[in-house]
Amino acid sequence: MQTRKQNPLAQTLFKSPFSPDYWRSSRHELISTRMLCTVALLCAVCAVADVFYIPVGGPFLRISFSFLAAAVLCMIGGPLLALPAGFLVDALSFLLSGGDPSGYFPGYAVSSMLAFLVYALFLYHARLSLWRLFCARLTVNVLINVILGSVWKHILYGKAYMVYFVSGAIKNLTMLPVEVLVMTFLFAKLMPVCHSLKLIPKDTAVTVGKRDYIICAVAAVIGIAVLYGYYRYKNG
Repeated sequence: MQTRKQNPLAQTLFKSPFSPDYWRSSRHELISTRMLCTVALLCAVCAVADVFYIPVGGPFLRISFSFLAAAVLCMIGGPLLALPAGFLVDALSFLLSGGDPSGYFPGYAVSSMLAFLVYALFLYHARLSLWRLFCARLTVNVLINVILGSVWKHILYGKAYMVYFVSGAIKNLTMLPVEVLVMTFLFAKLMPVCHSLKLIPKDTAVTVGKRDYIICAVAAVIGIAVLYGYYRYKNG
């Protein structure tokens, strides 16, 4: 098998995933023994983190920080490794949690794979910024956690789609600024380690500008307003 050093694009940054070289670089990760071992370890970390969560209301609303390990995995491994990694993490999480009484539901595997793919498309071999991290997490929260996740809950538990959509949207929009700030802090701390291990291009770094702080502040205000409006409506 080839190693990371044999990837001629290992130190290349891409402006977008629409470059053929982007996918050639990602393909090299599939045949790197070192990368496969690293991704497997991060899959285990992600699955364990997914078992521990903070309930925030009802059996379906919970806060989990497994997305942090997932984002790091995808930043390192790329989109072609992200898809099988997402499936593996979902299966491991199901087994470690003791399983759902209703049985294994493949819809959540699809959600996990898509979430991992989104993280990889935004973060793999990219010049990272708080704005890019924000867009990655927003896409996962809205398209996968809220819109697609509400479909799975409707299929499994039978309540109206909008019941799950509203509660999921409130939770995901409220948590978005906090999640992005935690992601930014974690990535900034991990960058030197990843550079020294030659897991990511040496020019990769998390940059934070005035615009990024404004975006997070606006998102925080929107999240608080949504949460306040919901509780006023529910209790009024």
